Amino acid sequence: MLNTKKTALRFLLISFILVLVVCISIREFTVYYEEMHKISDIFSTTKNVSYKEIESDFKSFKQCQISTGENIHNFYLIKSYKAASSTLSNMLYRYGLKHGLSFVEPQDTTTNQIFPFSHLDTAANYPLIPSCDKVYNLSTIHSRFEGKDKLEKTMPIGTIIIASVRNPISQFRSSFNYFDTGKRLEKKGVNFARFIEDPLKFSRMYLGFPKEFVILDKPENLIFWNQQSQVFGLYDFKIPVGIGRKEILENENYQKEIEKFLERVDREVDFVFMAEDFIESMAIFREMFGLEYSDVAHFKINLMSRNNSVETLTQQQQDQIIEFCYIDWLLYQKMLVKFEKIKLNLRYDLKYEIDIIQRLNARIAQYCVKPNQYKTDQSEMMLPDLNEAGEKDVCCQRIVEQEWILNHIIRT
Repeated sequence: MLNTKKTALRFLLISFILVLVVCISIREFTVYYEEMHKISDIFSTTKNVSYKEIESDFKSFKQCQISTGENIHNFYLIKSYKAASSTLSNMLYRYGLKHGLSFVEPQDTTTNQIFPFSHLDTAANYPLIPSCDKVYNLSTIHSRFEGKDKLEKTMPIGTIIIASVRNPISQFRSSFNYFDTGKRLEKKGVNFARFIEDPLKFSRMYLGFPKEFVILDKPENLIFWNQQSQVFGLYDFKIPVGIGRKEILENENYQKEIEKFLERVDREVDFVFMAEDFIESMAIFREMFGLEYSDVAHFKINLMSRNNSVETLTQQQQDQIIEFCYIDWLLYQKMLVKFEKIKLNLRYDLKYEIDIIQRLNARIAQYCVKPNQYKTDQSEMMLPDLNEAGEKDVCCQRIVEQEWILNHIIRT
């Protein structure tokens, strides 16, 4: 009788343990299934990219502080406002921090955003933070490109010169919405549509612009007229910054100088990012210079909540912008041709490369940020919104940081 009771108790205990194990297993499987289901959403629309590929690249992303020591390059970014340059800067900062590279950075933090100055000016008039080996590997600050020969006074021979350009129409509108200048005008009752009817008039009336546009030396006075051409080195040529299409077409000397300017840019810029085709540009850039997929994974930085697309403007408004940003328009067309030539020489499946970057971006977003991904601050900027895991992960923190924060990390 006693043995029967012991056997029954033993059976109950074993049964309880088995039930407990099954329950735990079901729970773990449910959690795993839910997680895998979320991850599988990333691959639901592609037949090319495998789960293993993305997880391997995701693992590389989480090792953002471990340098492979391979394919290390020196990069100089021709940085133009509102042309995806903040996102590019973030990528280059992360690349430099990962590989322990040195950055061109003025010692005086107040000069970091001065615009424009050349690298020669920076070295002479704004002493740089010393480099341990006296070599500067990366430049992501706002500076004026004055040609490869002058750049080599600060950076090594063979530095890769990259740039980002954007359709001047959408860039112009984005600049108006982004900078305090536009907000100051709106407080005076001058909205964007009214401003582009006569920008020179309203600039002189409310912003204190000088009558002559040969040289504009104040940052707030540089944000509208041929903004991209200024950072590409327009000052080195005998062309007034503020002239429009009509004046250019009536002056052969201006036309010749602009042609020289465009030829230098085309000859000396090694790679150009097209802001409207940013992921496509990233995919080509990665393959061309042998970077890892995790190096070019990204969130959009300094993203505006306002709609700055060209399609929302009338044809007349678009023509008005081109009229007084005509040199930028010519530069954009030149860079577009350069980009298309690069694409013609590709010997790999570009769609596949784009697919990997998009899936990796989605995988990182799933890990690092909240479901809505972005939050809008008081200045109408959309900022990546880190979740609990992202707040604790240095790699998540770096990929969403604005450049001024990364700049502070470098300095300290």
